[in-house]
Amino acid sequence: MAAALLFKHGIYNPVYGLINGSLAGIWDLFGSNNPPQPDWLTIHPTMAVEVELIWQWTPFMMLILLAGLQSRDGEVMEAAHVDGATPWRVFRYITLPHMRRYLELSALLGTIFIIANFDSVFTITSGGLGTANLPYTIYETFYAAHDYGLASAQGVVVVAGSLIIATFALRVVSSLFQEEVGR
Repeated sequence: MAAALLFKHGIYNPVYGLINGSLAGIWDLFGSNNPPQPDWLTIHPTMAVEVELIWQWTPFMMLILLAGLQSRDGEVMEAAHVDGATPWRVFRYITLPHMRRYLELSALLGTIFIIANFDSVFTITSGGLGTANLPYTIYETFYAAHDYGLASAQGVVVVAGSLIIATFALRVVSSLFQEEVGR
């Protein structure tokens, strides 16, 4: 919620937001007294939510990938360099296969985070302009339309879908742990 509020008011605001403030500074350099102040949430609402989510979750995903890079065996990397492997071959045949499990884990967690995303859509666009996702649609059905039965059914479908994805994620993660124990 804090990240969504920061983006809505601190970055995308047409009057005092960072984007329009930076553009006004650039316009001032060229001597213009009346720079345009577009409303970024109206022009590009989906991109506004996507940029906020990317900004919010990229550090976490990079930490997972960094852990994978740091867990590479130094002796294998040294042996590859001694044998004359080019950096591209080291990446293709050693680093990328080693990083597969970390990339899969990042993809699965990212998918779960995207499915469960409600706060960014609610805070930045209030579900308008084509940004309403499934959790926001359930919220609207329950609170705005007062159709409690339909909202409950939608919630059950989301929970069932989340359980399927979580089960798949747990199987992948448990197989990763079994691979680690087998080493």
